[in-house]
Amino acid sequence: MAIDRLTEAYRCGQLYAALAALERLCGGTHHPLDDPARRRQVSTEPRKHLAPHLWKATRSLVDATGQVRGKAAAVIFRQLPDLLPLCRELPGEIRDAAERARFEEGVRAQETAIGKALAEL
Repeated sequence: MAIDRLTEAYRCGQLYAALAALERLCGGTHHPLDDPARRRQVSTEPRKHLAPHLWKATRSLVDATGQVRGKAAAVIFRQLPDLLPLCRELPGEIRDAAERARFEEGVRAQETAIGKALAEL
């Protein structure tokens, strides 16, 4: 089965939004994924710039739980497996303008989905 690059870019956008929300819930003032420059980097080279945050997701969950944000963090954390790209690993690069647009669509869609899920808590 061929991997659709537009779909993979969209899913990377969704994953980015979920990891950024999880990072914000762990508290503190330093949230690297909220930086517009980091978002641009992730949208062009997801494997390089998003993979480290994916590895840190469990730590974010634990930190959020310690700060009474555990339920919200757990909701987002449980979404992560469904947001992973279908290929074996994150795409190395997203260079095409249409793919970057799909990344941004994925971000917006996941932010909306997270907002709805957290409103139900």
